[in-house]
Amino acid sequence: MKVKVLSIVLLFMILFAGYLGMFAQDIAYYFADLFDETPFKMLNIVTITSIGLFILIFVIQLILFTRKKIKPKLFVRMLMATVSIGGLVSLWSLFILIMWWG
Repeated sequence: MKVKVLSIVLLFMILFAGYLGMFAQDIAYYFADLFDETPFKMLNIVTITSIGLFILIFVIQLILFTRKKIKPKLFVRMLMATVSIGGLVSLWSLFILIMWWG
């Protein structure tokens, strides 16, 4: 039961981090209007948060695997999802951020 709940929480975190990464520019404009800051500053914050969440998810998965909380087969599936989704979304976020840097 705990493994299923934990897997669902990690999946939700992956989807949330992916959403932040894919729509970072729109989110940055929204927060810039909301907090009266520059969109560039908000884009940096949103991008770093998205990439940080993917790294945090990866570390949590490694900790769970080393403590034998999840089976190797589930670990491989979760790791593949995290690396593939996280890698692509992070590359996209960094591309957008680099384009803003000029």
